[in-house]
Amino acid sequence: MLNALSKAAFACLWCFVFVLPWDVYAELPVVGSIPRLVGIVASTVGVLYICARRRVRPLSWFHVLTFLFVLWAAVSTLWSIDTEATRTRLLTYLQLTVLVWLIWEIAWSPQRTRALLGAYVLGVAVASVATIRDYLSGEHAAGYAGRFNALSINPNELGMTLAIGLPMAWYLSLSHPQRRVARLWQLYLPLAITAILLTASRGAFLTMLVALAIIPATQGRLRLRTKAALCVLAPASLVLAASFVPEATLERLQTTRADIESGYFGNRGFIWRAGLEVAREHPLVGLGAGTFGAAVEPTLGFQWSSHSVPLGILVEDGLVGLLVFLAIIGAAFTALRRAPRLPRRFGIVLLLALGVGSLSLEWGYRKQFWFVLGIVAAEAALRPRPQDVIDLGSTAGSPRPRAAVPRVVAAADQ
Repeated sequence: MLNALSKAAFACLWCFVFVLPWDVYAELPVVGSIPRLVGIVASTVGVLYICARRRVRPLSWFHVLTFLFVLWAAVSTLWSIDTEATRTRLLTYLQLTVLVWLIWEIAWSPQRTRALLGAYVLGVAVASVATIRDYLSGEHAAGYAGRFNALSINPNELGMTLAIGLPMAWYLSLSHPQRRVARLWQLYLPLAITAILLTASRGAFLTMLVALAIIPATQGRLRLRTKAALCVLAPASLVLAASFVPEATLERLQTTRADIESGYFGNRGFIWRAGLEVAREHPLVGLGAGTFGAAVEPTLGFQWSSHSVPLGILVEDGLVGLLVFLAIIGAAFTALRRAPRLPRRFGIVLLLALGVGSLSLEWGYRKQFWFVLGIVAAEAALRPRPQDVIDLGSTAGSPRPRAAVPRVVAAADQ
């Protein structure tokens, strides 16, 4: 019975990760988007499984710090300038905390963590195909002339969502024992690169370049001929994608450097300056979680999102919240030190890509952002047996979950 419930909980979690890239697609009455509906089912079944198991895994520092961050967001309700917005953001943080906890509790083997990575790659592959289809049919993104998207997602967010799937697909191709299946995962690269260019998102383009660093970072002791073939794959994908993408879209991407040097940052510069002014006035505890828009409204005349994860947290949660948040990221990096070489390099590249994209996008409360953190923490906690350690590019063994510090064990039904 428990084994069947475990499989059901993992299947629901897999389905939730699969639909994550469609976060704002197909709004439904009462329950909202498809990911939210699937997330409710996955959370319910996952909690039932943990209760039936009557134990929880020892938490890592990453999870403890995540709980502290959510607790600080809850405390900020006391001085929030927009209590309703803070309560809404707190509810979102609680849902995201459940997500990373379920990944930790349910994805306890390398087969399961990589299956979740595969679910995400399949989901973003669907979004990539839909974006290319929109381009072929001439359907421009609403409000973004010359740019293309899919599933009613903002082009910038879509591009970022697709970009962080690149290192996942490459990692899966290196981890799979069958070469033909591995090649199928690598097909995501040209598909995603084309779709990212079609979104014309400059932030996603920079994130993509960082994400593609997974290729030279994981070549290891491969034969020279294999290395040469792998090094050709990414540039060739870029060239092919560029020949497919309309010239107007490429011209927008070419303005990235000039836009950064001018301090304009795609209409973000004045928002960031307004946010920094507010942060200087309320540096320690901020103005309350979820209140960035209300905080900059007196200066800008209307509410804007922060378009930057660190700045948004600094304004809303102050230096205290920002330091806890940075500690969460640091805990994820630190946990990778004991991981085998291939998962370690994969985790580092994935976190770096996420960090670059988060500098120009307000992703601190998005499911994709916390899924990446949660899956990296889960992968880093898997310790392979000595006989299972294999060079880069080979199939990973069957790691055992290691007890993390601090040890926080409690009955699941308490």
